[in-house]
Amino acid sequence: MLGQQVHSEAFKLGLDFDVPVSNALLAMYAKCGPVDDSRLVFRFMVDKNYVTWNTILSGLDQIEYFEEAIKSFCKMRRAGVVPSNFTLISTLNSCASLGLIMLGQQVHGEAFKLGLDSDVSVSNALLALYADTGCLAECLKFFSLTPEDDQVSWNTVIGSLSVSESSISEAVKYYLNMMRVGVSPNRVIFINILAAVSSSSLGKVSQQIHAQVIKYHITDDTAIENALLACYGKCGQMDECEKIFSRLSDRKDDVSWNSMISGYRHNNLWHKAMVLGLFMIQRC
Repeated sequence: MLGQQVHSEAFKLGLDFDVPVSNALLAMYAKCGPVDDSRLVFRFMVDKNYVTWNTILSGLDQIEYFEEAIKSFCKMRRAGVVPSNFTLISTLNSCASLGLIMLGQQVHGEAFKLGLDSDVSVSNALLALYADTGCLAECLKFFSLTPEDDQVSWNTVIGSLSVSESSISEAVKYYLNMMRVGVSPNRVIFINILAAVSSSSLGKVSQQIHAQVIKYHITDDTAIENALLACYGKCGQMDECEKIFSRLSDRKDDVSWNSMISGYRHNNLWHKAMVLGLFMIQRC
């Protein structure tokens, strides 16, 4: 491996303990080398700066060594190193992945003290923490206080509301507010809001969202079209379902077939459901 050869050269020249060189080696192993090599470089570094800690924390988070990432963050704070926004983002991601809401709130406190909680990327990581740990009220409260919102933050809020049966109407409200403030929806936002609308059988809203899908030229996305099938099926608009299903052509997957069959059954079109089910079996 070329990177290991360069490491060997640095060792021969006595440069492997130079902080910038060590940080570069750490970054290289974190991205493309075995995690043990990354740990070894980190362990033998005499001087560590915020770049060092950020590199090891983000590397551990990316390879899903969440517990070790959190332990490293605690060691960093004990060493008196001030976290950067990247360090906070990695640690918040690890807390969210492990469901450690109390520790995540402590990290939120750190971000607040450092004035980094208003950083868009840190804000999004905090929103994801509260959404992923089921703290919907905290998620919405923090969202209302953030000065800047982007696609990621809106998607996090709409997505968390979409999976809560008691908050479907809120998901729609937030989606409409997002459109009013001029934030363009992406495919993930469309999928989340369509899932919410499907649960509520909101026919007119489904049509409005479908119009937005067409406006933003995302009509050839199978996942979105499957979500539209589910929406229209629940709302009794099987003519629209049939148009979408036909347009899918060879892009139909198991979800497409099952959504169409479920739509027929939901609307008591048992004969059509049976015929389509036989076609589905035959295609296998």
